[in-house]
Amino acid sequence: MGFLILQAWLTVFASCLSATSWSNFHPRNNSQSQTKFLPIGIATGQAPSSSTGKVRSFELVPSTPFATLDYGTEVAGYPFFEVSSMRGKVQIEVKYGEAFQALSNNFSDGPYPFAIGLSNTYRVETFDVTTPGIFESFFLQGGQRWQSIRLLTPGSITFASVGLRPSIPVVDIDNLPGQFECDNNKLNDIWKLGAKAVNVACLEQGTQPELWQVNQTGAFIRGMRSGVSDQGAFLENYTLEFDARIERGGLGWVVAHPLASPASGIQLNLVGELPPETRFVNTNTSLTPPNSILLGYGYSIVNQTTLNSYLLDTFQIPFPVQEKTWYRVTTVLTGGEYLAVSISGIQIFNATLSSFYIGGSAIPTRGSFGFGGWQDQSGTVKNVLVYDTLNSSTLYSNPMTDKAQVLAEYGVHQNYESVCLDGPKRDRLIWLGDLYHTSRIVGTSTSRLDLIKGTLNSLLSWQTPDGLFPYDAAMGYNSSLAYQAFTNGGGGARFGIEVYKVVLPDYQILGLLSFTDYVSTSNDLDFVRETWPHWKLQTNWILDQINATTGLLSLLGAFLGPASGGSVVNCAFVQALNMVADIAAAIDDTDAVTKYQNAAITLAATINKSLWNSKLGVYSLSLASPDDYSVSSCAFCITSGTANATQASSFLAAIQSLKLGPGYKDSTQANSSDPSTNISPNTNGFFLAALMAQGTAAAAATSLELLQTLWGAMLVDNETKTGASWEYLNVAGAPGLGLYTSLSHPWGGAPTYLLTEWVAGLQAAAGAKGFGYGSWVVNPTLGVAMGLGKARATVMTAFSGSLEVAWSVVNASTLQVQINAPARTSGVFEMAGFKKVLTGGTEYHLLVPV
Repeated sequence: MGFLILQAWLTVFASCLSATSWSNFHPRNNSQSQTKFLPIGIATGQAPSSSTGKVRSFELVPSTPFATLDYGTEVAGYPFFEVSSMRGKVQIEVKYGEAFQALSNNFSDGPYPFAIGLSNTYRVETFDVTTPGIFESFFLQGGQRWQSIRLLTPGSITFASVGLRPSIPVVDIDNLPGQFECDNNKLNDIWKLGAKAVNVACLEQGTQPELWQVNQTGAFIRGMRSGVSDQGAFLENYTLEFDARIERGGLGWVVAHPLASPASGIQLNLVGELPPETRFVNTNTSLTPPNSILLGYGYSIVNQTTLNSYLLDTFQIPFPVQEKTWYRVTTVLTGGEYLAVSISGIQIFNATLSSFYIGGSAIPTRGSFGFGGWQDQSGTVKNVLVYDTLNSSTLYSNPMTDKAQVLAEYGVHQNYESVCLDGPKRDRLIWLGDLYHTSRIVGTSTSRLDLIKGTLNSLLSWQTPDGLFPYDAAMGYNSSLAYQAFTNGGGGARFGIEVYKVVLPDYQILGLLSFTDYVSTSNDLDFVRETWPHWKLQTNWILDQINATTGLLSLLGAFLGPASGGSVVNCAFVQALNMVADIAAAIDDTDAVTKYQNAAITLAATINKSLWNSKLGVYSLSLASPDDYSVSSCAFCITSGTANATQASSFLAAIQSLKLGPGYKDSTQANSSDPSTNISPNTNGFFLAALMAQGTAAAAATSLELLQTLWGAMLVDNETKTGASWEYLNVAGAPGLGLYTSLSHPWGGAPTYLLTEWVAGLQAAAGAKGFGYGSWVVNPTLGVAMGLGKARATVMTAFSGSLEVAWSVVNASTLQVQINAPARTSGVFEMAGFKKVLTGGTEYHLLVPV
């Protein structure tokens, strides 16, 4: 939509902008409105129900054994239960889930054994309640909306209250430092999706707890994904011995388990005799029969969506394994294919691993060892010894009594840094590529830039001499101790090589862009100066991957698209090079400015020469796939400035052929008829940025449609909405990976920053002058073209105050604009050819006839 600006007048005002014990869990957050998360609705009955009513005390009896608790939005923390009265023997089963449907599933929406997330691996836990009062789960739940409590026994129990002690900053999403609001309520709710997601995924230092209790008795370990030693990554043909005491149910351990990709291995579980006096009523004795050892391979003994797991065999133990009794467990790996387990000198099995089927490949026998357990199990481990199976030379010895040493070595230490994860429920890792959206969302919503900086510092502590960062750093390992195990301790063909070069190396580009976005939002040039050599090292490594023959990046793997000669990785790198050059200019590194600007110009020219398909009007997916294209290549080739206006318009038109369900499928190579084809809010978010930047009436209409269909789908179903952005959707608009889907995932929250930047029109100016909003631009063209009558947005600046814009259409013919800005900043108002420089004041008013 075009606008004829007949006149504008400006008024400048010189006024300045004015501009319990649980609460100690978040010492940095001074605006907490609550010290616990409480449900907004409760239902009781014979089964879980999403039709919850008024919050009240409630009683569970055999005829009404279920309670359903609805927290309204995504929450995280330690489940607590206040019991006012009880009669008889009481055991309760508690389930946690993001989607309501999880409460009717045996394992809820878990388990999550991909990584040690410093939270409960399992989404179901059982409690033996013996007395009224308050009790709390040892493990925190990283992310949930729904919860159920089921009475398992003939007794009765009355709860005065149930809730969670928060493990995340407690904030009011409606009153964040960054704000967006317009007269389209659906857009307002969509903006909050990303804000909520980063609030739950970004964690303060030390708030995610240690998972083991270590003292002179040994390491007391509750059922969880095994903590794996960072000292055994390169071992093979070894024997592991340890003293084990089952406290309840059983305990688990792993061998031949790499720390790096693929982080899966041989799973073993010792099940005790399960005496009636301590056995939980809901114990699955078909899966974990008494007096047995379970042998599995993969991530767990139970398969979970994309986490392939195999229960290979169950071996009966010829004597009762008693609780509270010490046994010496010996596990022998030999010959690259043999595994034997003995208990206190009695061999339970000796297996040939090649006789088990795991999908066609052999079971690897190289990798580390660790300890954990199945749901509701607990045990104590001490006196761990590892020696060479052939010559008996000692390779490792640990009494498991030094708390600081054990917690760090096995990755179960509380989080060392403030970090932003991929999601609160799973995978609870610092995924390097996911930080791209997260850093920008934080800058326009929570303004917790300290958490982004903490994440960058954590990544820096893991950087390799070549300049690479881990693609999925864990928050419970000490990087100075575990560095080698994660960098070179991969499994199978990846063993001994630097895994960051072969697993998702394009994430290095997205990670670099996250750094540049942090700097452009924060203007933290002190941090730049302190760490600049590290970022240049990373940038130079990526530059070194440019193929001398093609002039294009040739990586060994990629998530965004083809790794070798692919348009998306190359265009994304053009964008990164230009932004790194801006940072170099801000700290007066003129050599770096020249180097990176020239590299960007050369790479962009090569992309246009080699990958522009003039026949189709698109950038080819890659040199090898000239007639294919993707939404991500469209996005980055436009936002990087590689495409000119004509190319951008042509490519955006072609992308309409990828429309599928609520959004756009990733590329022409994705099969629209395949029921497993999902729609990614991550890649659609990249695309939305390029689309909105066009500022045309057509772009406004398409953007609005995409916002309403894709992100609007996250708001529709009361049983799946969490108030946060999702990981994937299927073509019907439901969670794309079923219950496994992360329903609070910042990579799906791009509209949070894009609505602020393009619909309200509040942006930092390009280049170093715009860092921290020192120079800014207000351009509401897209918002007006969407048909909005009014909009406002606020962001925090690096110049002692907030930057605010509010505009409204008056009498259908005039745009009334008010801008409040810190005194040390200046900006420009632009719209449809009109431009007005705004400087010297703190409050600006414009009337712009349309």
